[in-house]
Amino acid sequence: MNTKEETLDSSQSQPHNKFTSESGHWYTKDGEPMYTIIGANGKERKTNLRDARQLSLVPSVTTVMNMIAKPSLENWKMNQVLNSALTLERHKGESLQSFSYRCRQDSQKVGKEAAERGTKIHAMIEKGFLGTSTNKPYKEVKKYLDEHYPDEEWIAEDSFCATQGYGGMIDLYSKSGIFVDFKTKDNLEGKDPKRLVYDSHGMQLSAYAQGCGFDDPERVSIFIDRKNTALISCYIWDKESHAKHLGMFNSILDYWKLEKNYDSSQETL
Repeated sequence: MNTKEETLDSSQSQPHNKFTSESGHWYTKDGEPMYTIIGANGKERKTNLRDARQLSLVPSVTTVMNMIAKPSLENWKMNQVLNSALTLERHKGESLQSFSYRCRQDSQKVGKEAAERGTKIHAMIEKGFLGTSTNKPYKEVKKYLDEHYPDEEWIAEDSFCATQGYGGMIDLYSKSGIFVDFKTKDNLEGKDPKRLVYDSHGMQLSAYAQGCGFDDPERVSIFIDRKNTALISCYIWDKESHAKHLGMFNSILDYWKLEKNYDSSQETL
């Protein structure tokens, strides 16, 4: 594993944390996020596959997992488009093509707002673990973790580069191998955490564990209500499912490499 520093060795310096998300999709061989680069015109733009080939970058866990279908998410997107089409007023003389485009743009607002809210909540929790803030979501998360995993040393928002040829930004993990991922949801009240998790959540955590060199990790998915951030729902994955989820992720990683014709692991060995 290539990381910014050897975070599992207590004699080393503390990880370099960033108030960022994994949305940039690319990481350097040292585990540093490279979400954007300066283009030929001197302006900042998103990093792409061509840049990755030139700079020997690796894709993020989420980039790799975007190769698989997400039926629930796609169904949600379709419902948002339908809702926009039913509620927006078509302008006089507006072409169907123009109206369809406006509906698609309008339907993306809900998802964008939810993503922005999720990013803010992630940052709030991170600040709590960095000791710079005491906010509701952090307090609830810390309370839960203290009850189930006392005396752990937690590392928030640390990025890595795995020898297998991928990288990522981990929400939270401990030096003993407990990996925690945060998701934000609406209307969590009374919901069973078992009905909130998907294999993709387990795969993401297993990929992080592999990237950090843990063969038998503890994996925890924590959901935070977007409106009532003091409301959380937590799910501890069973140990037996780790091998399954890791196998699923590595299979997708192999497919990603073949489909993109780019084996980034050759650059990280």
